[in-house]
Amino acid sequence: MKKTYSSVREPRWANREKTAIDCVVYFEHLKSEVLFTASETDLEPHGREIFGRCIQGEFGEIAPPIASTKPSESDGALKLPAGWHDVNQFLDEANSENASGTERGLVLVWAAMLDEMLCRLLEHFLVEDKVTHGVLRGGPGDPLTSFSSRTKVAFSLGLIAKDEMQAIDKVRAIRNDFAHKVGISLEDQRFRSKCKDLYSRTVGDTAKFEARHLYSTVCARLLMVLSKRIAEIEGDRCQKRTESKPLQQR
Repeated sequence: MKKTYSSVREPRWANREKTAIDCVVYFEHLKSEVLFTASETDLEPHGREIFGRCIQGEFGEIAPPIASTKPSESDGALKLPAGWHDVNQFLDEANSENASGTERGLVLVWAAMLDEMLCRLLEHFLVEDKVTHGVLRGGPGDPLTSFSSRTKVAFSLGLIAKDEMQAIDKVRAIRNDFAHKVGISLEDQRFRSKCKDLYSRTVGDTAKFEARHLYSTVCARLLMVLSKRIAEIEGDRCQKRTESKPLQQR
């Protein structure tokens, strides 16, 4: 059951992995402020909402975690997915941008982060060579420099699932509208419907949040999925083909 709260303050990362946020929350049913830990995977919708709103920067920048003598998950046998630290960096940038930015900025920043993570996924898989670097990060004429082409190729190579491709494509479509049109809002019915559908598909519930929170939560979840995809292909990079015979003898 979603619990009503009226204020959130002093957000701070609960761990070095940045999978949860500690904060002080005033809950109406308690009639007082309490320490609360919110996470994107919280079983309760208010926990996921508070985590998302903190990520959006609504309650100020998130402070770094308090140093602890206890071992972190990453210090033991459990390893964080490759690319997870990039997710940490992306979340920090999103939080900083969203704390002072516009709704348009929120849409563009999250989409840019997904685009970059797709690029890194492909970089981890394709042949390691300056040619590959140019294909992915060259000029406008190079084949894999667009958000759309990276998404399609990642799917075609089996690096992401079809429903992941479809979700990313819907985020890209929203990004395109906000990049090229003025006077629009995520709360407009057509955008809110898209965000609501995306949230239902990626998070798995029908909680009623602001559209900007739905969009941010979807993008954060997709970032984490792409990070896991990078971990899954660790050691499976395509290798350069070499031949012992000269070209004219093959």
